Amino acid sequence: MIPIKLALEGFYSYQEKQVIDFTQLIQAGLFGIFGKVGSGKSSILEAISFGLYGESERLNAQDKRAYNMMNLKSDRMTIDFEFFNFKEEKYRIYREFKRNSKRFEDVKRGDAVLYHWKEEAWIPLPDLNVEAVIGLSYENFKRTIIIPQGKFKEFIELGGRDRTKMMQEIFGLDRFDLSGKTKALYSTTRQRYDHLQGQLQRFTLLTIEQIEEKKTLHQSEEKQLNQLLETFKKEQELFQQLNAVKSDFETLETSKRELLSLEAQEGQIQSQQRELAQYEQVDKSFRFVLKEQEQTAAKFVDKQAVLANKTKELQEKQMQYTKVKEEFVQVEQQYESLEKEKAILLELQLILSIKQTEEAQKALGERLRKGKEVVVQTKRELQEIQQIIASVEQQVQALKNNRIDPMRLMALDKWFMEWEHLQRNRNEGQAKKTQVQGEIQQWTKALDALDFINEENWQLHLAQKRELSQSIQALLSQELDQLRVAQQLAHYATALKEGEACPLCGALEHPTVLASADVSSLLAELEQKQEKLRQEALVLNQREREVQALVDKRHLLLVQEGEINQQLEEKQQQLQQLQATFVWTEIESGNKAQLEELKKQAVQVNEALEQAENHYQQQVKKAEGVRANVELYTAKLAEIELDQARMDADIAAKAKQIRLLNLTVLLQREKEVIAQEIATKEQHIIAVEQRYKTLTQGMQQLVPALAALETEQKNLQLTLTELTQVQDNLQGQIQQLLHTFQLKDVIFVKEILAKNIAIEETRAMIQAFVLKLEVLRNQVKQLATKLESLAFDPVRFQAQTQRMETLDQQVKEQTTVVVRLASEIERMEQDYKEKAILLDEFDQVEKRLKNINLLDNMFKGAGFVNYVSSIYLSNLCNSANQRFHRLTNNQLSLQLNESNEFEIIDYLNNGKSRSVKTLSGGQSFQVSLSLALALAESVQSLSKSNKNFFFIDEGFGTQDTESVNIVFETLSSLHKENRIVGIISHVDELQERIPLSLSVVKDEEKGSVIMTS
Repeated sequence: MIPIKLALEGFYSYQEKQVIDFTQLIQAGLFGIFGKVGSGKSSILEAISFGLYGESERLNAQDKRAYNMMNLKSDRMTIDFEFFNFKEEKYRIYREFKRNSKRFEDVKRGDAVLYHWKEEAWIPLPDLNVEAVIGLSYENFKRTIIIPQGKFKEFIELGGRDRTKMMQEIFGLDRFDLSGKTKALYSTTRQRYDHLQGQLQRFTLLTIEQIEEKKTLHQSEEKQLNQLLETFKKEQELFQQLNAVKSDFETLETSKRELLSLEAQEGQIQSQQRELAQYEQVDKSFRFVLKEQEQTAAKFVDKQAVLANKTKELQEKQMQYTKVKEEFVQVEQQYESLEKEKAILLELQLILSIKQTEEAQKALGERLRKGKEVVVQTKRELQEIQQIIASVEQQVQALKNNRIDPMRLMALDKWFMEWEHLQRNRNEGQAKKTQVQGEIQQWTKALDALDFINEENWQLHLAQKRELSQSIQALLSQELDQLRVAQQLAHYATALKEGEACPLCGALEHPTVLASADVSSLLAELEQKQEKLRQEALVLNQREREVQALVDKRHLLLVQEGEINQQLEEKQQQLQQLQATFVWTEIESGNKAQLEELKKQAVQVNEALEQAENHYQQQVKKAEGVRANVELYTAKLAEIELDQARMDADIAAKAKQIRLLNLTVLLQREKEVIAQEIATKEQHIIAVEQRYKTLTQGMQQLVPALAALETEQKNLQLTLTELTQVQDNLQGQIQQLLHTFQLKDVIFVKEILAKNIAIEETRAMIQAFVLKLEVLRNQVKQLATKLESLAFDPVRFQAQTQRMETLDQQVKEQTTVVVRLASEIERMEQDYKEKAILLDEFDQVEKRLKNINLLDNMFKGAGFVNYVSSIYLSNLCNSANQRFHRLTNNQLSLQLNESNEFEIIDYLNNGKSRSVKTLSGGQSFQVSLSLALALAESVQSLSKSNKNFFFIDEGFGTQDTESVNIVFETLSSLHKENRIVGIISHVDELQERIPLSLSVVKDEEKGSVIMTS
């Protein structure tokens, strides 16, 4: 990530908008941000981190982060950051927060948008996936690019396990953690293995022979079933014939009984038929007319009640109208005289306003007098401040003229650093040369003690000794072989017996047996000589190795002595060349004390200049404030004079409008008396107007209400007349119908209608009865004719029935046996196929389970990940040592112990190891810096970035002058490695040595202000 531009406003102490252009800072390679403690330096880095990730090291979401971040004098906080990612693509992140105007502590998040620069325009992206754009998570970002204050030593102080976990996160080593996957895979495979094993348990006794036996039994039972079915068919035909005759006889008897029952009901059905005809005739003719007569009578009664109510309401409204009209005549006279009352009221209000304006004029006159005195005093104060500003400005200019050029002082300091460094290196080389020469003399004496003249003679002497020893060894071996053969033959000869085969030639007869002397003592003597020669050879080899080691060490020291001599010559030449470049006249060449005095003077001048400039700024600010007050007071006086003129004109204009009242007399009254009179008149006018309006509205409402009631009364009377005529007509119709159907009266008609006979249902029931009676008569006649010549034997029918039941039961049982056997055969065949499939799968799963178990043992306990992590950490440690050695003058080194925890190798104490916690503050910063740079290089190399950026926010205050110089050289050299480094510090010495930097100054009114140095 390479920063381009940062704009922030309302963020912590940054009250007003501040913009940082990183373009020139990045080109310089090394830049700094300097300022006093609490000025807001670290807030710049926090703004970048919070802008990118929405995370802060100081505050979390539970700390009311937005409220605490926003400046207390601001209502809006914005962060606008532009940068290049590792692909050199240009991006921009914008975040905004706003304060609730009604609740000061309520700060709400506004816009948060990520933009991508494409086709010369900012294109907003759909989501804030900053981690994918930069290629780093927030935790890794603050460990490798921007290291927040207080987090610099975190890496070296982590325990082995935590550091290993961090390495896994930074370098993505979780991809090597396959333990979870192998365990899950093993568990799944094991479950499948157990499941298959359980499934195969139920097929243990299933064989192909069992299936064949079941098939043979099935064929036998199926043949027996077919025979039973044939017998059942023949018997069933006979049973059906007998059953048909039995059914006809039973049907005949049943039909006769039912016919007798219906014939007994025939008279009742005929009576119902006559009653239905009468009801249907009366219902059709009378029901509608009677119902209409009843409805008309009910309407007549309702309308009579409504007419009575309306008549009573009309009388009440007429009385109310008379009363309201009498009161309206009285109020109308008062209402016509209100115009004059209103005119008097207006003049009273004008008089009261005139009195109030005159009192305000007096107060303005007093303010005008006092204001003129303040303006004169403020102008005098402004002149005094301007004189002080002129004096301070001359002092600042004099200090600037006496200030030493910081670039010239920096060049001088750099020259002395190089001079001291070369001298120190030369002295170290001379000491090392003396040490090497002493060691050469030591090894030479050791070689002399071993009779060593030169390497060629020594090698020739060794070769001659080895050749002589090998010749003697060969002769001894030959003689020993001969003696061992003779000894063995003698052993065989003493073991020969007549009639037993010879182990060498197989003969059964042994006429001449070998006789030999005992050679055991001679063999022992020769073996001792051979062992002595072997020991001498070992001693010779050991001495050869000792001499060769001494020769190699002396040769190595001689080569090292030559290299040291060459380096000393180079250092001497560099010292001479550096001496030739000393062109300064302020101090003597090589006089470091004069340089320190000069730097001290420069610091004093700068401090005095800073104090003078601060004093100047304070006076200028004070003058601006006083000048603004003069302008403000003058403008206020002009406004007061203008207000007085407006008041005079207003009084004159209001006095011209008063005609009915005596202005002079009324102005002498008290303001409260006039106000009371105005209030009384206002109340009287309002009361009359309100009552007049109320009565007018009442009359307007009563007139149409009376007219509506009179109309309703007339309409109700007409309706009653019409209903009387309708009742008479309906009565005539009813009398005519009674005469037509020869019915005695309306009561008899209503009694018939009260029966409420269901016409359709009753007619259907009568028709069904008649039809059923006719069908039964025909059925009885036909069956009697059919069965006239037939007879039925119940005993024979009963025997045949039992025979059929027995055969039916046998067929069912045999069918069940056949179906059961067929089902079992099908099931067994299916199970046998399933068993074959399961056996094949079981073999495959068993092999896979063994392989996965082997993998699980390999990856158990994240051992493989820890192994890879230790490799990464070891490489990181080696890379960090390249800088750490130089920072500590090769006195300290960093290493890992068996627990992957950092230890320090102390070369000043015989190379013994100790904990990193024993380091001083400055040494902790040096090792942390080395590790941070190595970690940043490793992580950013993964992102394949051509140019890398690194920001440090602490540590320089713990370093002495020499260490600061070494650290400064280290950071400066990073520019050659295409690295960009920014530092934050309050150490003034560093600011003088960095050519381009930012200064953060905290103003009491404007907040933190950023200036380019």
